[in-house]
Amino acid sequence: MQLSNKTTKILMAIIATILIVSALKATQSISVPLAFAFFIVILVHPLQHWLQRRLPRWLSLILVLLFLLAILGLAVGILSITAEIIEPKIPEYLNQLQQIVETAQSWAKSRGLPIPQSISDSNGSLPQLRQQAIGGIKSFISLLSSFVLVVSMLVLLLLEVSQYRKKVQRAFPRIGDRLIHAVGNTSEKLRRYLIVMTLTSFLTGLLTGIWCFVLGVDLALVWGLIGFILNFIPTLGSIIAVIPPTVIAFIFQGAGRGIATLIGLAVIQTIMGNFVDPRVQGKSLQLSPFVALFSIIFWGWVWGIPGAILGVPMTISIILLCEEFETTRPIAIVLSEVED
Repeated sequence: MQLSNKTTKILMAIIATILIVSALKATQSISVPLAFAFFIVILVHPLQHWLQRRLPRWLSLILVLLFLLAILGLAVGILSITAEIIEPKIPEYLNQLQQIVETAQSWAKSRGLPIPQSISDSNGSLPQLRQQAIGGIKSFISLLSSFVLVVSMLVLLLLEVSQYRKKVQRAFPRIGDRLIHAVGNTSEKLRRYLIVMTLTSFLTGLLTGIWCFVLGVDLALVWGLIGFILNFIPTLGSIIAVIPPTVIAFIFQGAGRGIATLIGLAVIQTIMGNFVDPRVQGKSLQLSPFVALFSIIFWGWVWGIPGAILGVPMTISIILLCEEFETTRPIAIVLSEVED
């Protein structure tokens, strides 16, 4: 039986997609740093282009790298402050949790319910600590090597990003201009999406921190930071961001404070997710909740934790690129959230 031309193209597209995903999964140590470097280049390219029109190329590159280093230093500083805030609270929280556990065990014992017994093996503690230390060192070395690889790829991409137009036109004389327009338009929309998401996430984290501070919930700055980070994950991140401060307020500050925390944070997330984000970004840059969750799971399966972080931007990139070509536009419509 001879297949039609359309069916053949569909089968070839499916096979090509499977091969690409398999290649990305097999080359995770290289493709993940490349993906991070690619998104960073998209964000900072306008700044680099603006500097190159006024300064030598090498100096503009150094200034862009210093700008990125300053942002990284700011992020590390914020995380350090967060760790300093959390550390003194840990013994207090552990003591209160121990009291809660003992109360629950007494309640269960009085009613004849089974209680799981924790088994402590003091003899195996030293080898376990040794293995944990070795694992921590290996993780640190892996993270350091990945960081070096990201920086190396970032420098090379920033050096050659201004030359890609000529290369594409020479490599693809017939469709070069179309490809350049598609990539440029996709990059511009993706850059707008990432910038807008950063601003709205900052506003969400700020409101979350202020609300927790007003209610007197412990670690208000931490919950604001968590709200800022998780807001980059559509739908799922908003739900997760509400849970930790609400649980802390319920356990350590009473049911009334917990309910007030839950209601306030839910209102903030609802307003930002259903009104502010769609109005600022536009529906064309909005993923359906199912696609957003699936993208996190799928890219997490392909690349692990880095894939879960990059899942939504990767899917947005695919949607925006598919919108540029008539044959792939139905894919963009299916994956994105359209107006009723």
